[in-house]
Amino acid sequence: MSEANKEVIRTLYREVMGKGDMEVADEIFSPDYVDHMPIMATPDREGLLKSVEAARRAFPDVKPSIIAEIAEGEWVAIAVEVDGGTHQGEYMGVLPTGRPVHWTETHFWRVVDGKIREHYGNVSIFEIHAMLGSHDLETELSQETRRLER
Repeated sequence: MSEANKEVIRTLYREVMGKGDMEVADEIFSPDYVDHMPIMATPDREGLLKSVEAARRAFPDVKPSIIAEIAEGEWVAIAVEVDGGTHQGEYMGVLPTGRPVHWTETHFWRVVDGKIREHYGNVSIFEIHAMLGSHDLETELSQETRRLER
């Protein structure tokens, strides 16, 4: 089961995230899918797919690659490297800059009977905004460090 579950997640990243093929999403997501990432518009399949579509509009040449994966029972944990994207469309309120982007993500996907049912993940939005020039990450981190030291 673990290898089959990993293949479902590989399909997600190759076809949906990488190529933008939303029809594949219909095949691999459970109707009762729940997403626990707070940045999603809604905590369901539609919220995830809207987020994917928005990211693909902003970075149409982006190439996600799974660089590590571990499966245990129904759960698949992955590390993803997102490479080669160029900021060509609005992203979270930031107008296109033409800047290249590169970031990493970690995700935990629950796969039941060949369908993705649940997701927890971490994407460094600060890091992406810093690459786009919309946040001065170094200044923000310095300010946060000083705040925590008090």
